[in-house]
Amino acid sequence: MAENIINAEVISVYPNKIKIFVDNLEAFKIDGEELKVGSYLRIADNENAILIAIIENFSIEVGVDKEQKPTRKYLIEANPLGVLRGDEFQRGGDSIAIPPKKVEPAKSNEIDKIYKTSIEDSEKFIFSSLSSNPNIKIPVNG
Repeated sequence: MAENIINAEVISVYPNKIKIFVDNLEAFKIDGEELKVGSYLRIADNENAILIAIIENFSIEVGVDKEQKPTRKYLIEANPLGVLRGDEFQRGGDSIAIPPKKVEPAKSNEIDKIYKTSIEDSEKFIFSSLSSNPNIKIPVNG
């Protein structure tokens, strides 16, 4: 049986901040996308809800492993934006079940749902896009 290796895990949850510990930053990234301040994360819980958060900052912890080889661990702090349940996005990060189960970079279709479901179709006026992903259109109420 293959061993399930956890690369990233939530280590603390606050109303306005989530701290995530990442062992291997390269393995944590999605193919072809750069992970940076401002990137979106998806944090899954055991109730089929996905908390969407945005990276605010990160720090690097330098240490040594059992063989005294140098290691680098990454601490990411993210701001919770809201919870995605199915196709509906609800603002606010205080409704995720504890403990969260899985952390990974958010998928484009999940980020798109944040903006698509924020305004009724009849009231949407779209004239801009997300600077980090121009394929995601940002509507305003107009």
